[in-house]
Amino acid sequence: MNQQPQHHKIKNIFNYHKMNQGLALHTSSGELGLSIINKDNICRCQSWDLGRDLANNLQEKIGEFLPPILWQDLDFIAVAKGPGSFTSTRIGVVTAKTLAQQLNIPVFGISTLESLAWYHGKNLDNSSILAVEMKANLEEVFGAIYQFINQNTLLLSLRLDRAYKKEEWDIIIKEYQDKKEPNFHHIIAPDKLAFTTESLLEIAMLKINNNQDNSVNNWQNLTPFYN
Repeated sequence: MNQQPQHHKIKNIFNYHKMNQGLALHTSSGELGLSIINKDNICRCQSWDLGRDLANNLQEKIGEFLPPILWQDLDFIAVAKGPGSFTSTRIGVVTAKTLAQQLNIPVFGISTLESLAWYHGKNLDNSSILAVEMKANLEEVFGAIYQFINQNTLLLSLRLDRAYKKEEWDIIIKEYQDKKEPNFHHIIAPDKLAFTTESLLEIAMLKINNNQDNSVNNWQNLTPFYN
């Protein structure tokens, strides 16, 4: 299924410095999500449910989606690095690394769980605590807990992304629920996650705004997260 492209202006909360045009890719769920922002702060997003055809159609979809921006106009790449499907996550990360290497620009590998937390956090009250969960297998889940401060601040990681035994994760969630924190939210990842692609762009731009060392965001340092 092909989602119609969406155009809108991202709230102007960033000081872009020299980096103001970027491309984000999200493939960790098998669904392809693309998002791009131009120098006028206009963001465009589109997704395709490609399934097993992801590898065969990815380059074509990016090529069709990119104009009127040219490859050499891009200042950075952002990509969902996992957790997620082994094959589709790897396809997205390899593509992002290749583009970053060829264009000699930074690439920001962003956790799938972090982008989901950001997507929900910006629509909730400031200082919300978000426990994000994704099914890993019958016995484990991928989990992470973040605090959303505000839209000018990167998420605060309270528990790093990792695989948890389902029983262990359930205990952690219950501890938060028992505290009756009014701003606690338990978010379970759906099967399709391309709707969070714009969040990848926003997180990458916050990292740029915070003057994060671009040597960290080098294609050589980017690795997928599978487990």
